[in-house]
Amino acid sequence: QYKFKGKTCDNSGTFSLVPSGELGTGNAFDRIYAVYPYNETATITDEGEISLTLPAVQSYAENSFGKGANTMVAVTENLEDTFLAFKNACGYLKLKLYGEDVTLASVEVKGNNGEKIAGPATVSMAYGSEPTITMGDDATDTITIDCGEGVVLSNDAANPTTFWVVIPEITFEGGITIEVTDINDQTFSKTTTNAVPIENNLIQPM
Repeated sequence: QYKFKGKTCDNSGTFSLVPSGELGTGNAFDRIYAVYPYNETATITDEGEISLTLPAVQSYAENSFGKGANTMVAVTENLEDTFLAFKNACGYLKLKLYGEDVTLASVEVKGNNGEKIAGPATVSMAYGSEPTITMGDDATDTITIDCGEGVVLSNDAANPTTFWVVIPEITFEGGITIEVTDINDQTFSKTTTNAVPIENNLIQPM
């Protein structure tokens, strides 16, 4: 586990080992692999395939994705190379919602064909390339944005409240369904039938 030593919103900087010490030895790798956010349950095969969990519950954040939701990976050229160029492993669905006197408790997203989008996954990445994700058999088909104590929606259609959902690269061929729940357990759903492509490192507006 490493801690970023830069300031919030910096896009580069140095890391310090937590706790202090030396990088582990005794493995069969000829390069360094890194995963963000840190997860002590993540594992890696001899071929460099990383097993991790993509969060099925993501926290609401204003004008961005929630903390810890955006999985990133990095791989160096060799063991002497310590420059970690992290790359986003997922894409983003950007929802724009508005309503009169509405405070949301959660927003749920799922594909209409039961596509797997959260839970156990494996990530493959070669030096200089983009990461690819394969979802596990026991992955889930739903991602929920947790709004905490509640998010008050804008009542202005021209200036709606945005919700960012981090989703692995996939095309929802049969469209998606969005279900919102307010703090009074009232629900509203919206279903699309057109294909919705989620591409790695790109924003898909809705």
